[in-house]
Amino acid sequence: MRPLHTGADTPLGAFQRYPGCRVLLSCAACAWSKSYRPEPMIERLRKLRAGGYETTLADAARRVAWNCPRCQRMRWRFEFALPEGLDEREMRRLANQYRN
Repeated sequence: MRPLHTGADTPLGAFQRYPGCRVLLSCAACAWSKSYRPEPMIERLRKLRAGGYETTLADAARRVAWNCPRCQRMRWRFEFALPEGLDEREMRRLANQYRN
């Protein structure tokens, strides 16, 4: 995954600016990471009435309630990231798909 260096105050709804991006959950202590699709995350927050599109990445990271599987600490951070195999052509295709 290639991280997009957006700030922690970036809302989850900003994923639409980056076609094909994922939300990367990573441990700040040991760098363990896992990626998630942003749409189901936002829907889950809305279902729990705990946020939605306007929820910032920092607020979403504070809601993670489990320990890191590698180091057993809770120092989470979220950031947007692009998958390694995503090229410029695929990004344009996804942008057109979102638009239409």
